Amino acid sequence: MAISIFWRLILSHIVILLLSGAACFYSIMQLGALSGAARSALDTNQRMIAYQEGLTEAFLSEVRYGGNYVISHSEARYDQLLQFKREFVNYLEILKRLGHSESTSLSAIERLHDQYHELFDREVTYIRANQNYAQSRYQQERDKLVESTVGELDLLKAQLRARLQNKLEILDQAARTARKIAIATTLVVLILGILISLKVSRSMDGSMIKPAAAPVIGAPSADAGSVERTSRAEREHKRLMRQAHHLTALTESLVGPRSRRFVRSKDTTSRKGN
Repeated sequence: MAISIFWRLILSHIVILLLSGAACFYSIMQLGALSGAARSALDTNQRMIAYQEGLTEAFLSEVRYGGNYVISHSEARYDQLLQFKREFVNYLEILKRLGHSESTSLSAIERLHDQYHELFDREVTYIRANQNYAQSRYQQERDKLVESTVGELDLLKAQLRARLQNKLEILDQAARTARKIAIATTLVVLILGILISLKVSRSMDGSMIKPAAAPVIGAPSADAGSVERTSRAEREHKRLMRQAHHLTALTESLVGPRSRRFVRSKDTTSRKGN
């Protein structure tokens, strides 16, 4: 069954709209995914890097005030050490909640931090009891623990930065892929729209052209000679008609004045007789 021109136009526009809608839907989905990944990279990872820096500063402050307490035996220095210890624990708990993939490094940092404070608390006990102890040995052990802890903190920072870089690379790759697919889809929609428009236009032109009348079966066909003779006779007929028209006009021009004089003389004679 043939499809009318109206329905061809409707179907072609529906196809173009569907393709355009599919391209827009894909672009929206990709933009949503990129937005979520960017939010995660800027929010979670940046926060974790900031917390890692705070964790490192809190631990170095503990070491600094711990060394001052060992030298000066000042309780104010010890209180400040405890304050930075609480900050360290808070930062560590936050990083544990946020960084599931960095749990190994966080566990190592927590273990080294506990060992450091166990050693320092024994030293504080000796200092408060005014007992002699091997201060140099404790100092060496604390330095080793500090070095190991700082190394783990640097490793954690490197892991967080690598994770952020990985997310940024994924974002870049996804953006490039979405751009390529959007360009390809746009080109496909344009090409299909042009092809459908051309096809519909040809269909409309073909339907508007009336077919020529078919020759009657059995009718004699005129050859080239007869057609030429007919056209020559028509031209001759037209020429004779033009000449006859000229002769008629010339006769009227010659006879007209005499007939008018004859009519006037006849009218005069009739009036005299009366």
